[in-house]
Order: sequence, then C-alpha cells, then structure tokens
Amino acid sequence: MKWVARGYSAVTRSLTRVVFGESPPLARVGLVGMPRGFFPWWLVAVGVGRAFFHLFARWERVGMENLPREGGYILAANHVASADPPMLAAAMYPKWPKFMAKLELFQKRPLIGWLFALSGGFPVRRFGADLAALREAQAQLNSGEILVMFPEGHRSADASLMEAHPGTALIALRSGVPVVPVGIMGSERFRRGLGVFVQRPRVRMVFGEAFVVEPLGDRVRRTDVDEASLRIMREIAALIPVEYRGVYRERFSDLPDEASVDRTGVTSGRGCA
Repeated sequence: MKWVARGYSAVTRSLTRVVFGESPPLARVGLVGMPRGFFPWWLVAVGVGRAFFHLFARWERVGMENLPREGGYILAANHVASADPPMLAAAMYPKWPKFMAKLELFQKRPLIGWLFALSGGFPVRRFGADLAALREAQAQLNSGEILVMFPEGHRSADASLMEAHPGTALIALRSGVPVVPVGIMGSERFRRGLGVFVQRPRVRMVFGEAFVVEPLGDRVRRTDVDEASLRIMREIAALIPVEYRGVYRERFSDLPDEASVDRTGVTSGRGCA
C-alpha cells in the first residue's frame, strides 16, 4: 500500500502546483507541493471566521485607526491562545496579512499546514538563526505586505508575557518598516472547550500607535536588537493590564497597572465575563 500512498501524494502535489503554484519558502525547506497563498480562499475562510467570532464572542477591536494607510508594516502581538492568529486575520479583513509560523505546523499537521500555506503563511525554524525566513519576511515587507509576528515565539501557558525572541526586532531593524503593537486579552478563555462559545467570552484586541526602531550605527548589532526587542515588548505591555505582563511586569514597573486604553474608558481585564 506504500506505493499507493506515494502515488496519491505525487498526484496531489502535482495538482497543487497546477492549480495554486508551489510555495517557494516551503519548497526551500523540503516541503514540496505546498501551495502559494490564494487570496480568494483567504477571503472566504477569514470571512467565515470573522462571522464566527462576532457570533460566539464579545469581540472588541480598539485603535484600528493607528494602522498605517500604506506600505508594509509589522503587527507585533502577545500570544495567549491558538485563536489569536485567526482573530487577528479577521480583525484585519479584508486586508491580507501574512503570518510567519513555526516549521512544525507545516510538518506535523499536513492538512492544517496546507491550508495555512494557502492562506499565505511561510515557515521559520525556531530556536536558531533562520536566515531564509528573515529574508522572506523582509522581502514581503519591502513589497508592501503586512506581516503578523508574535515576538514570544509561541503562545503563553498562563496568558502572561514571556521573554521575547530576537526575530521580530531583527526584522523590524533590517526592514525599517513601522511596528504596530497589539495587545490581546481574553482569548485564553477559548482553551476551556467548546462550551465557552455559549458564554460568548469577551476578547479585546488593542492596536497601539505605530513606531519605528533603528540601529544606532550603520550595521545592526546585538545591542540594537536587544534594545528594539525591549521597546517592542514595552509597547505591547502598555496595551494590556499588569496581570498579563508576566516576565516584564517588574521591568516595566513604571507603566500604569491598567492598560493604556483603559484610561479612555474601555472596559478591560481578565475579570470580564
């Protein structure tokens, strides 16, 4: 039966290449036959997702006016639940942001990986310097794309901030594009199972003001990356209440305990039902 499986795989890869074209970033890491991003699919899938979140969650999006009107930029968000990427995509609809995702997503979950590739996602090898992924991210930003990144690298087990990896800061420094910080609160409730949708949990996404990080000299040095990473995480921390700030709680102790948007009267926090 192995030859049947191999034949089926070869046929599906060929059909993918013919219908959608092959994703170069995935082919470079040995995942041949994965599709390029297909905008009509994205419009339908994220449109359905957007309706779903409006129906089953009390979903607040604050600060959308802070998004740059043109050119590429980075959305840098905290990561508290698996629902964060589709909710961010739905928040940006009908704009088509691109996601950098861990390579394992494409390897271990082939159907999910295939659909994610069809949505325009591309892989990064975690826990090391993935120069190919950095070049792909920079190329997309330079061509005017919106890139969604989670500086922490993966979702937090307790919904509070973890130490950031250098990738987001490095890409922001090398590309020179604006960074829009995003604070996400409440999506961790989706971990409780399907019953949570009956309760319609409150989820807030706060989009902060865009900013640019720049190296001090002609080249990007490690100190530049460290400073830029700290700036990015500080901007995210300012958008979320103190109980979400995790390892940065003491480091940014000068920030008010409440999220910055709370001071404008927007209800927030984990206590929201």
